Amino acid sequence: MISLGVIGECMLEFSQHDDIYQLGYGGDVFNTAVYATRLGLDVSFFTATGDDHYSRYLVGAWNNEGVNTNTVRIIPGGTPGLYIIQTDDTGERSFHYWRDTTPFKQWLKPGSYLDTLPEKLAQHQCVYFSGISLALLEDADRTRLLELLADYRIQGGLVAFDPNYRPRLWQNHTEATTWIDKAYGISNMAFPSYDDEALLRGETSHDKLIQNISTLGVLEIVLKNGAGEVMIFSQGDSGKVPTEPVHPVVDTTAAGDAFNGGYLSTRLKGAEAIASAKQGCRTAAQVIQHRGAIIPA
Repeated sequence: MISLGVIGECMLEFSQHDDIYQLGYGGDVFNTAVYATRLGLDVSFFTATGDDHYSRYLVGAWNNEGVNTNTVRIIPGGTPGLYIIQTDDTGERSFHYWRDTTPFKQWLKPGSYLDTLPEKLAQHQCVYFSGISLALLEDADRTRLLELLADYRIQGGLVAFDPNYRPRLWQNHTEATTWIDKAYGISNMAFPSYDDEALLRGETSHDKLIQNISTLGVLEIVLKNGAGEVMIFSQGDSGKVPTEPVHPVVDTTAAGDAFNGGYLSTRLKGAEAIASAKQGCRTAAQVIQHRGAIIPA
């Protein structure tokens, strides 16, 4: 079976249903992991969590989803981060976060876990991470992560990256641009979103955004644009894939993450980029018809 490793955070989630808040879980790369698993990939979650009741709840939930948790680092005394989703009448969402002490910030601290990490990464055909994964780490750990992934790529591994730019997680625009560009520089494949890239670069041309990313060394670029067409640039070839119309849209949480899971689940099995994007669009269309990041299986 094709194996995928994902690097990042998963938090407790509260989503509102009328006047009741329902407990769930989610996080950008974890959401991708779940949908890739459901679509037939063998997925391992490289993360850190605590050892309290709710940390154990999360690990149990990850196992129930079929995501491999042998790559999870346990931080004694740690407790999970938390976010609450609010949605408007069109399904557009806003988030409120409590993640300052998230255990993932300690994921790459020295220890036996870090010593065995290169070997564990090497067991996967592809490793996927995001700009949020980077933003949550300190500079030294960001450098360590990119060095690990650069070595993994040199050894023949496929590195996939979604910049998922969230300004509130960075000290300033310059810091975000610097680290996101470094991540592009060690990645084979990238899943930028148009709105994020336009905000980050101050550029509104789709073609120029793709060109700028390609000059950093990315071989395959999949530019998402909300309900608009997905633009693909792969080894010099380009194409466009329309998204699937959905009505009503209930909650757009994890739409991009679900697309990435659908895309990777198909692409890593050998399908062409266009067919993979179509699967990504189908997956996202299913997800936005439900509340929360992880929809019922």
